[in-house]
Amino acid sequence: MKLKNVLMVAGVLGLGVSAEAADYRAGEPPAISRDALAKADYVKGRAAFQARCSACHTVGEGADLAGPNLFGVFSRKVGAKEDFDFSPALKNAGFNWTPARLAAWLADPENYLPNNNMMIPEPVPEKDRLNMLSFMMVESGAADWPRPAVANANAVRDPTKPYAERFPSFWNHMMFNTVRYAFERPGQAEYIVDVYYNTDGSVTSNTKGVDGFWHIKDDGKGPAMFCYALQGFAVEPGVMVECIPIGAMSIPRFNERLWKSKGYKDQVINGGILPGRPQASEPAKPVSPDKTG
Repeated sequence: MKLKNVLMVAGVLGLGVSAEAADYRAGEPPAISRDALAKADYVKGRAAFQARCSACHTVGEGADLAGPNLFGVFSRKVGAKEDFDFSPALKNAGFNWTPARLAAWLADPENYLPNNNMMIPEPVPEKDRLNMLSFMMVESGAADWPRPAVANANAVRDPTKPYAERFPSFWNHMMFNTVRYAFERPGQAEYIVDVYYNTDGSVTSNTKGVDGFWHIKDDGKGPAMFCYALQGFAVEPGVMVECIPIGAMSIPRFNERLWKSKGYKDQVINGGILPGRPQASEPAKPVSPDKTG
């Protein structure tokens, strides 16, 4: 469905997306003008999406990740995409996604639809929202304007350069701070481990026996992926292997609960980043592996 079929034209917002987010039950926010969306910076929007959303979502025609694929999102009801298990909050919201609704969600994802399952419910800054919406309109098939020519010209990174030069924001954020994983499972105490991704490709920890390695998959054109394998956890299955777009790990942000993923069976893994690497970290709480299955 094209933009003209989903975008309200009354009460347009001019050139900004600055309305403070309110609970979705407050009704449809003021609409965003078609001209504002069409004239927004596609490249900046793409960069913002890759940094903040691509770890959990694809926007072109593709598969679901931890979050639903967003192709066609502006033509469907909230929480209604087939073959994806949405939270009750989204299933019961009862409205259709519009640019204005999505802008309000991005401004405050934790409170606009309370009790949702978004893994990184971090507000998107106002300066990024309009550009991101424009990019999403184009790539999800909703825009009635052409894809910018620059969109077809991928910037090529030099694969011979060190990671620190190719991905300086990622490097400075991940190589010199602490990543904390908190494993939760019904009937068990929370199990916390701090890990340190090191510049030589190794992973060390504040917990005896927990270690691993990391590397980057990068062909110089598409999104580069940060991949790691960790072992030695005292909860089943004892290992964790993941690949995450580097853009998602490049924004300096610190909180013990930044993202959430599904672990073994009914286990939930909370991930966060703490500033620096203290000499003495909080020891992980001892938990015996669940042998009952």
